[in-house]
Amino acid sequence: MTKQCKACGTAFQPHPKVQNQTYCSSPECQRERRRRWQQKKRRDDADYRDNDVRARKAWATENPEYWKRYRDENQRNRNLQQQRNQNLRASVIANEDVSRPFNQLPAGRYRMVLIDDGSANGDAWIVEIAVLAAIPAAEDV
Repeated sequence: MTKQCKACGTAFQPHPKVQNQTYCSSPECQRERRRRWQQKKRRDDADYRDNDVRARKAWATENPEYWKRYRDENQRNRNLQQQRNQNLRASVIANEDVSRPFNQLPAGRYRMVLIDDGSANGDAWIVEIAVLAAIPAAEDV
């Protein structure tokens, strides 16, 4: 009988001594199985969660120079990211706090149309404003 692995989705032959085997034996899938188990255990078991926090604090106490060494060894990545950020700042993308005011739009109805050109972040909106119809002024009615 073959089963489908929960991690990679490939078919596998379960080990005869493991009745409820749901992951294949590849190292990546076994790592994923352990990761999911640990994630569930941290969420559901307060004792496990507390012990995990204590173990991490103990490790950090025993390895006080780890993060300094890590930052030093990964300085190249930080420099490259700073360069990417600088290039983004130099591009012509308007931010609400730096855009210059333009002529006031006349009173009226407007519609918003989604333009998915991929140039803005997910938290920014690009809006196209098109006048559909002029609203007559009160004195014209």
